Amino acid sequence: MKKYRIEKEYKGYTISEYLRNIQNYSGRSIRNLEIFLNGKRVKPKKKLRAYEVLLVKEKEKSTNIKPLEIKLNIVYEDEEILIIDKDPGIVVHPTLKKVDKTLANGIVYYFKEKYNKIMIPRFYNRLDMDTSGLIIITKTGFAQSFLQEKCEVKKYYLAIVEGIIEKDEFILEKPIGRIGNNLKREILPIENGGQYAKTKVKVLEKNIEKNITLIEVELFTGRTHQIRVHMSSIGHPLIGDKLYSDKERNIRQLLHAYRLEFINPISKEKQIIEIEMKEDMKKYLYN
Repeated sequence: MKKYRIEKEYKGYTISEYLRNIQNYSGRSIRNLEIFLNGKRVKPKKKLRAYEVLLVKEKEKSTNIKPLEIKLNIVYEDEEILIIDKDPGIVVHPTLKKVDKTLANGIVYYFKEKYNKIMIPRFYNRLDMDTSGLIIITKTGFAQSFLQEKCEVKKYYLAIVEGIIEKDEFILEKPIGRIGNNLKREILPIENGGQYAKTKVKVLEKNIEKNITLIEVELFTGRTHQIRVHMSSIGHPLIGDKLYSDKERNIRQLLHAYRLEFINPISKEKQIIEIEMKEDMKKYLYN
């Protein structure tokens, strides 16, 4: 529950206007609130007077995801968000084939232990099973809508790819889609169902002896398998990518979400979270 004391400059605002314009709520998150003004339940259209006390509480929602104790590498946590460094080999969310031992099961367990109730794990971003790195989980509908609608979250990845890339920095703008129900995505013209996708690539290191390149990737769009498809399309698929590379390597795809930049929902200030490259990637690059 959040408490706001109404300053005199907001006199005459409706509660909805105040929450939207001053406290950065979205229309969707407001619809999921129980609202109290001076202790009395009211509707969002009611107008405010100076120095009134406004209380807002999210309507509780539960989930049928089974709580299961799983080790979580927690990088950051506050009242609104949880950021985890996901290990490779872990599925983020239950699927038809895998209903437990996912990251979501572990987060539901963690929330249950901490708050003594079952809470929905709201994932702002997701990673493929074999991709490691940073995932944002929002604890409230407010935080979820804030990150989705009120600020831009910048996502950066480290990847090791086949071959030596000559350019230091470049941008790929190629639409991505799929034909039928195939898991595999491909470069597909927009007129044929492809979706606009933009990726920025920066070369960090080259290992000439191994014929591989370490790159930093910034995503401007969030298409499924975007980095994997874009890099494969220019002849530099990710090392270990069993779907988009012709080379057979008995390792996971070497892709790691290592940096996030966003506006924190509580402080409203820019926040940067950055972690190191995973040990298996370091070993492959340098040994």
